[in-house]
Amino acid sequence: MIALRFIMPRVACILAIVLSVEAAFRLGLWESFAKPDSNAGMAIRVKQAINAIDAKSIDFLTVGDSRAVYGIDHERVAALAKSLGFTHINASIPGMHWMSTDLMIRWIRSRAPNLKGVLIATNLTNFSYIGNGDYELGIATPLASIADTTWMQSHVPFEQKNLATYGGYSALFQYREDIADFVKHPVLRVAQLSRHRQAYAGGVSLTQTQRVQTNICSVPSTSIKACAETPRSAENSAVIGQCKSLLAQSANQLDFREFNNAAKWPHLAGVKKIRQAQLRSLTLAKPAVVVLMPVPKVWREELLPKGAEDWVLSVLAPLADEGIIELHNFTHFFDLPDGAECGAFWDLYHQNEVGQQKLTAALLPILERQMYLRGPTK
Repeated sequence: MIALRFIMPRVACILAIVLSVEAAFRLGLWESFAKPDSNAGMAIRVKQAINAIDAKSIDFLTVGDSRAVYGIDHERVAALAKSLGFTHINASIPGMHWMSTDLMIRWIRSRAPNLKGVLIATNLTNFSYIGNGDYELGIATPLASIADTTWMQSHVPFEQKNLATYGGYSALFQYREDIADFVKHPVLRVAQLSRHRQAYAGGVSLTQTQRVQTNICSVPSTSIKACAETPRSAENSAVIGQCKSLLAQSANQLDFREFNNAAKWPHLAGVKKIRQAQLRSLTLAKPAVVVLMPVPKVWREELLPKGAEDWVLSVLAPLADEGIIELHNFTHFFDLPDGAECGAFWDLYHQNEVGQQKLTAALLPILERQMYLRGPTK
């Protein structure tokens, strides 16, 4: 008993310190020191940009992963919105999946009371599983509060032997590797942060567009195997490396054609339930515009689960029928004869500037009609 009288106050003190540090990290203590190009760093960059402007001016928002980053000319979108008296920003982040999409929308909405609608740029690859891997906790953590723990764990379930999943519970734990890297290489981190500040001295643009000029026409697009076996050159080395890395996946292609067979694909019912609930919960003035971004034919035929498009439409089409979302399927947008779609992509996943401009030209009239000029529907 005497020992406990001495031990318990110390335990309580340690616990109070840990909880205080956790709270500090939840409130953004580490954000000024986080590695700029990390998953967390990219989300923090968006946060800082929004905090630097009058968020009340934000009317519309684009969210999506790297396909949205490279596939849409965000400057043209913003310019069109501005010409009609609105502000449309882009908060897409490479690696963004549905967990961080939801958190980003909610975080911005909490600061932008005049937010009217959202463009969600997704694609067929984002509906195979509820989550997309523990890496996404890095994007989510700067946007999340303790109340979001359940949402995060529904996408990244806790695994006792996987330390990365502990980040769903603790912001302090999520930043542990970044903190360790800072301690090991403080000079390098300071230099990285200095370069980052210089690069964004004028402020982070929320309409910046990424443009890539190269294409994949120097490699065969008939199959992943044919691409992987192409002799390397300076021009095609990166895409051939990508094809080689995808050989195992193409050899183990899933088959979702029986997606309603709960015995065969039990997890898909959960995907459908969560995705539909997420989109229903947006309740903005206007239906969310959901765009299925283009996917190269070889990716669809060899890497996506068979029947993936029918499966995704079974999730989204009912919401479109109810008026919850406006659905636009650009999956086949670049299906051109003789492999001509190669001119629209800089790898097997991302559009180059040619593809970006063609898609944006098709998207702008949709945004004008369904977001900017259409009256409130909710």
